[in-house]
Amino acid sequence: MDAPVPPEPTGAEDPARFFDRLGPSYGSRYQGTDRFHRYYFHERMEKAVRGLDLRNGSVLDIGSGTGDLYGVLSARFPGMQFLASDVSAGMLEHSLVPPAQRLLGRIYEHKLGDARFDAIFMLGVSTYMGRDELERNLAFAAAHLAPTGKFIITFTNAHALDTWLRTLAKGLLGNRAGAGGNVLSSGMKIHRYAYATIKSMLEPHFRITGWDTLNHTVFPFNRILPGPSVAAAKRLSRRQGAPAWLRFLSSDLLVHTALR
Repeated sequence: MDAPVPPEPTGAEDPARFFDRLGPSYGSRYQGTDRFHRYYFHERMEKAVRGLDLRNGSVLDIGSGTGDLYGVLSARFPGMQFLASDVSAGMLEHSLVPPAQRLLGRIYEHKLGDARFDAIFMLGVSTYMGRDELERNLAFAAAHLAPTGKFIITFTNAHALDTWLRTLAKGLLGNRAGAGGNVLSSGMKIHRYAYATIKSMLEPHFRITGWDTLNHTVFPFNRILPGPSVAAAKRLSRRQGAPAWLRFLSSDLLVHTALR
């Protein structure tokens, strides 16, 4: 049985402005010397694209950031067509995605006609979306997914031990909007979703084909002792599925879906 959901802190920082500031350095944080960020990025990316064959396929990345998914997929599938969207102009300005393949703003505000994509991704994006905004994005993804396409999305896990400890730390830090370059010390409102809630949101639009758990480290030990934390997390990462005990030790959930 899942643990209770921790209280959700409020905040005033606008996600677009926050990520605009991070744009120039955001891509490098996952490829540099920081062991935790490097582990976090590579695990999420590997599980998100595992088993996909996108040769000559079309991909939509909602909340593409600086285009790290494009970097991974374009190297594997050079014939792929890729479209990136983000609400942050600063992120898109420093994106790996060619300028002609970028869309600024909310994806549902763009008219894509009858375009259908073989894969649609929303990685690390729902954390900054309230329920109504998330529902609009889910409906858009369902409307533009090819009949045999895959929709892959991640959520911050409301029932994780890491979530509880971060919420406690943020309460102690207070909302210092604009402080530094991390979410914890920003004033953004963070949205966390429980396993059952995720299912109830996705199932009207999609058929869930698989679950993955992500980031089996716990704050603040993943920052204080990144080596041991990452080593233990990698062992847990080999576990299949998303049983309740593993969800408790996983800060994020990744869901693989197809159209119903």
